Amino acid sequence: MPRTALALGAIVALAFGLTACVAEPEPEPEWTEETAYAEAEEVFRAYHVASSFGSEQDVTEFVGGDLLAHYAEGDSALEGLDIEARGESVVTTFTPGEYRTVGEEIAVEAVACIDDSTLELNIDGAGWATPREDPTYGVHLRFATQGESLVITNLVEGADDEC
Repeated sequence: MPRTALALGAIVALAFGLTACVAEPEPEPEWTEETAYAEAEEVFRAYHVASSFGSEQDVTEFVGGDLLAHYAEGDSALEGLDIEARGESVVTTFTPGEYRTVGEEIAVEAVACIDDSTLELNIDGAGWATPREDPTYGVHLRFATQGESLVITNLVEGADDEC
């Protein structure tokens, strides 16, 4: 009996030792190209809603880098104006572009198309008018990781308009 118990103990110890030595699988990368594109689109759509006229939401949670500095300075051209809006500005398409990794950081470029054809503004009671001559325009975007989030770091309207 003692030999059986000793043999059984040795087998259990060997099995435990082998399972302890098995390497754990490497963790999946946090960002893949697909997840980065999906996050970039989600961030831009949330930013677009927050930046719409009449929105009280702070857009700075969606931006970083130079764009954050721009918002920190404020837009003195709009200060003190009474702006009413009706209709809406709609993101019609979001097309991912380049995806790059630099160490653990990622960068994404994209183009979004915006349709403001139903948007009208009434600025200081001057009457309702469309804010743009061409209500359909493109926005070229750059995103980068900031901590564990993806933020918009650059936004250029209408350059090489693809919409």
